[in-house]
Amino acid sequence: MTTAPDQPQIDPNKIITFPQGLPGFEDDHRFSMFHSEGEKQEDSKLFWLESLDNPDVGFTVVDPTLYGLNYVIDLTDEEQALLQSSDPNQILVLLILAKNEEGKPGEPRVHANIAGPILINTDTRVALQKVLTRSRVEVNIVGANASN
Repeated sequence: MTTAPDQPQIDPNKIITFPQGLPGFEDDHRFSMFHSEGEKQEDSKLFWLESLDNPDVGFTVVDPTLYGLNYVIDLTDEEQALLQSSDPNQILVLLILAKNEEGKPGEPRVHANIAGPILINTDTRVALQKVLTRSRVEVNIVGANASN
């Protein structure tokens, strides 16, 4: 959970619904997703996903492709029915970020939950968190010492 900027006015047509809630937050079904005020949505790298059912529940989320992560996710028939889509182009994949307050020196302070991506149908705004067990995540490492 994170501290988000002040949430803008909520458009009822943009509410994201998690019919099953999220693992650990099963009672939270309705969420609003927004970016920092003053940022254009297409320029924003971080978004906030805040529960409309419990004001104390909120998450920072990010597009995994910004970090070279490309998901190949196998959905069950039940998950596909819940998302109401068989078109992968309708599904937005996001990762929840978590801050490690007690990290050791030199360790990253922020971690992405790559094993539990959020899947959102961009047409119906129905979503779920998929706990991965057999799916494949392709990681593209770009950096000075990537070949070592």
